Order: sequence, then C-alpha cells, then structure tokens
Amino acid sequence: MPRADHPSCRRIGTMNLPLTTSAPPLPASLASDTYPPDFSKTTQELARDLLHPLKPELDVETTWLTYRDSEVEFDHGSNIHRVPMIPGLIEYFTGHLQWIDNDVVALHPPLDARSPTPDTQQPDIEPPAIKPLGRAATVAFFTQVSEQLEQRYTAKLADYCSTATLNGETRSSRFVAEQIECLTSECAVLIALGKMTTGHYSLLSAALGPCATNATAGLADLQPHSVYSLSAQDGDGPSLSLYGAFAIARRLRDAPVQLDLEELEDVLLFTPHDGLEAFASLKQLNDALVQRVTEPEYRGRLGDGVSTGQASPTEPTPILQWQYTLMDGNFLSLLLARQVVAQQSVFAQAVQLARSQQMDAVCFKQSIASLLKPRIYFDNHWRLDGFDSDLVQNQMPDWWKTMTLTQRQAWHREAQRFGEQVVNMRKASKEHFGQAENDSRTYPTRFIDQQLAQLLNRLSIAATAQQINISLTYRTGTEVLEIPGAPVLPETETENVSLRQLVHTQALRTKAKDAVLLRAVDAEGVPLAHLDKQAVTELIATLEDPRYLSDYLDLHLKTSAYAQQLKRSEKAMLQAQMKMALLEIEQQAFAPAGREWIKAVLDSPAPQGRRTMAGESIEVRFFSVNQFKMTNVMLIAPAGKFEKGPLVLCTLDASDGVGFPLV
Repeated sequence: MPRADHPSCRRIGTMNLPLTTSAPPLPASLASDTYPPDFSKTTQELARDLLHPLKPELDVETTWLTYRDSEVEFDHGSNIHRVPMIPGLIEYFTGHLQWIDNDVVALHPPLDARSPTPDTQQPDIEPPAIKPLGRAATVAFFTQVSEQLEQRYTAKLADYCSTATLNGETRSSRFVAEQIECLTSECAVLIALGKMTTGHYSLLSAALGPCATNATAGLADLQPHSVYSLSAQDGDGPSLSLYGAFAIARRLRDAPVQLDLEELEDVLLFTPHDGLEAFASLKQLNDALVQRVTEPEYRGRLGDGVSTGQASPTEPTPILQWQYTLMDGNFLSLLLARQVVAQQSVFAQAVQLARSQQMDAVCFKQSIASLLKPRIYFDNHWRLDGFDSDLVQNQMPDWWKTMTLTQRQAWHREAQRFGEQVVNMRKASKEHFGQAENDSRTYPTRFIDQQLAQLLNRLSIAATAQQINISLTYRTGTEVLEIPGAPVLPETETENVSLRQLVHTQALRTKAKDAVLLRAVDAEGVPLAHLDKQAVTELIATLEDPRYLSDYLDLHLKTSAYAQQLKRSEKAMLQAQMKMALLEIEQQAFAPAGREWIKAVLDSPAPQGRRTMAGESIEVRFFSVNQFKMTNVMLIAPAGKFEKGPLVLCTLDASDGVGFPLV
C-alpha cells in the first residue's frame, strides 16, 4: 500500500459538486496508473497532444531542449544548456526556467555528436535525422503547455477515481468498500486493545450499512444513527472542513446538536490522521476537539490543508467553533467526493508555492506528494499496520520488552527469514507434487512396479505383468453333508485377474496369500510354472515390508533436486530458530558459557573450523533414548562435558517454547 488501484478511489459521478473534470471520460491513461498522478507523465501526455500537430516525428520521451544563457558570454559552448524536454517543461511551468535570462535554440531529438547543441556555428556537429523545432515554435509550445498543465493535472486528480476497473466498478466504489472493511477491522482491533466495546462495533457497522455496495434500495438511504461531517469556524470567517472526518452518535436526531447539554451515548469519531476514537457524548467529543485545535499542527488539517489562524507573538490563537452537519445515506462517498475538491485546491496551492520559490522539477514533484498526503487520506491500511504492531507488542513475552532496538531488529530479521523458508518449502512441495508424475501416490505405485519387474526378470519371464493372468482359488465357506461321518467339503471360488492388478490391490493380495490354488499363464494361455504361489506371496511380503519402501523413498527422494531444496530450506529454518532463541535467552538468566557454546555452533555449523572454548571443541549431538535417536532434540557442549554436564539442550519444537534449557 498504496496500490495502483487503491488510493484516492473517489466516487464523484453522482455528486453535484464543482469538480474540474476532463470533458469525455477516457480510458485510463499513463497518469491514471498511480495516485497521486505522476506529474511528469501528465506533462508528457499534454506535451504529446500539443507537439504532435507541430512536429509529429518528435518523440516527447526522448526530445531535448537546447537553450543559451543570455547573461553569459559565448565561450565555445559554455553558455549552451541541453536538458530533456519534460523536466524543462515542468521548470518553465514553475518559473525555474525563464526566457528572460535564456534564449531558446530548438527542440530536437537526441544528438549523436560531441557538441551539446545543433548550432551551425559548431562545424563538428552531425545534423540530426529529424529537423529541430525552431525557436518561435518552441516558445509557443512551452507557453501552451504551461497554460494548460495545471488544469490537466487537476482533472487527473478527479478522473483517477472515475476510471472503471477490470470488473466494471469504479476505483471510488472499490475504495469505499475497502474503507468499510478497514474501519470495522480497526474497531475490532481497538476492542482487543480494550479501547472500545462491542457496542461501538455494532454502532459503526450499522452506520456503515448504507455505504455498502450491496445495500438494498430501501436501506441505502436509511441511516439508523446520526452521522455528522465536521468543520470549524472562526467568528464570521469561512468554514474550514476537517476533510475525510465524520462522527457517529447512537441517538438519531433531526435537530442541530445541543453542545451545551450532556447527553450520554456512544459516540465515534473518525479522522484520517487519528483513526477511530470513542467518546461518551457529543459534548465530550466537542470539548476534545476544541482543545486539540489550539495546537498548530491540528489546525493545519483544516480547510485546504494549510495552517489557518495561527497565533502570532502578540495575538493569542483564535478560538474556533466546531460545527456538525448531518449526513444521510452513503456518507463515505460524499466525504470522498469532497476530498477530491480539497485535493484539487491543495494542488493549486502547491503550484502557487512552486512559482513563488521557482522550484526545479524534482522539488516540485516532491512537494506535490508531501502536500496531498496520499498515505493519510487515501491509504485505508496504514493505521491497521500500526495496530498490528500494538497487538503484537501486547502479546509479546517479558524477554521482548527488555530487548534493545538492535536486538529486536535482529530477532525480526530472523523471524522473517524463518517465515520465508516455510513459504519456500510449501511452494516447492506444491510445485513438485502438483505435477502428475510426482503425485504422492505415484511413489508407492512406482515401488510396486519396480519390485514386480525385478521378480519377472529373476524368473526370466518376458511377458509383462499386465499380460500375465493369475487364477486364484480361495475358500469362501464349508459345505456340511447330512450323512453321518461324511467328509466336510470346502466351498471355493475362482477369480481371474492380471498380475499387475493383483499386486496393486490390497484385497486381492490378501486373497492370494490365503489361496488354496494359484496358477499363472501368459497371454497365450501357456502356464508359467516358476510364477507359483510361493513366488507371488514372497513378492507380497516384500511390498508390505515398510523397510523396502523406505529404502526406495530414500533412494528416489533424499537425493532428488526437490530433496536438496528442502534440506537447504530446513537448514536455514533451523539456523533462524536458533538465532531467535539465542536472542531470547540473552534477556534471561542463562549461563554465559552456554550462550558462547551456542554462538560457536551458529558461527560455524560444520565442525571443521569451529572455534574452541577453553581449549575444548564444541560439539553437537542428537539426543538418544535407548539407542533411539531424536533428531529434533540436540545437545551442545564441549566434547568432555557430555557425560557429566553442564550442557545445553536444544529443543526448538518444545511445546513450552523454551528453545535452550540449560541442563
């Protein structure tokens, strides 16, 4: 944030306000890709429109202006200046470049010559392929651009939000929808911080209902609470609006606010600078604003963003009277439209300031961004970013509160590194197993096919597993004859399947192991004597032994490029975790010697080249229980201390979150 399709998304089409907009609505232009519009691109766009009829072969992006400094005597080109046309146009617009002190030579394409000017007095100049635009035409062109540029940019400020996005909605409607979401999120965060209640949340949600794009026709104009815009006035002076601000009172009123009466109710105030605030009454809100407006910085937020009525050394700060004006329906769109007008007015002041100071192009463009304040007025998320930090601070343990700023920054870097590796591992796994040939079910299938191929090869059988037919005869029950002493005859059933189907189907493998008769024939019906029941059951036993599958996966996964990528990510994750845990124990009563052992391991993960401590090498071993190695628990200590201690236990996955308990 701010994004290209996000800031200053203002709905202005339905507002009867004195907006300066361009004549017919045009598709998004170069200057409409960001907010505030890029002044250089707007200048470039206007220059293209005006220059094309004069000199269509000149490219505004590569055209240069050459002029002479008339106050400096000619001295082999020392008074010749050559600048790109667009910055030259901007500086002529601000008065930084004037024809009183300079004499225009020409507008021309880039020169492939040693001299910076196409002046014919220089014999070593290669004439340009495109004839330059002469002095008189250049002066007239610069004058035209200067006269129209302010109006063109002012229109861009309004046109930006009326431009439709790919899904057909305007940027203004998208901005309002996003603002609703961010306001409710901000209220939820304030509830979590204990600064607001669920009652404030319901008040805000109900008041924002008519502003939603999916509001029904009947509800769009129905406001369940009182919503006010805010402005201030100094006596009989003009009313100065607090742009983008609004107040919500729970009680629905149709009469002017009585600020001399204390009527207790839930009241919310929103300002672009300070976000949402809760008050117990409108009088309490007004008293707070009266106090704040005595501060010069707060007064500067009124009107067109200029400091108004500041105190002088001899005169006290004038007292401003706050005014509250009821708003109905989609009040967010109304406030947004008013903000467009405010932005246009602020830009006009920026132009006046630039001309009074004769700013160069760089300073003027910086002043535009500084005065329009797009982050404050048109970035719905910047306050939420700060609240995220507040929430994290409140939830952090004691060791975080005692860290220095440098330690916190280091911990944050390692946390980011850890998170990046988690994302990398998930992405790599998704890309690897997302391919049909690498589906997780593919490896067991390949393992079975490999064992099957090896069996047929040992038995010198040329037919494929699919071509071999297996006849399985297995018991289904027993038949009891009613003759005393007669034998009990088993009930059997015979099933014919291919050898490949048999080994890939668990139910058929079970039948094969219990079969009373198993016969194998090839596609021609020729018996395969060597492929008897014993050979098939031995194959099934191999398939069901996890050791063989594990060996197969080790061979085909642990050595693959995917496996190597996972190992690198896991190593980086482990190092990041250990560094984070080390920063944590530095805030605790942890033995200094143990910290040094950990640092030695982190400085040199490989044993070779690892620094020694008191002449002893520092080693890392996996913790073992009854010869069972636990790869997620490590021991760190000098080589001679593993038997008696002390040593450091590294348990990064411990449920209590303690990464380095000293034992």
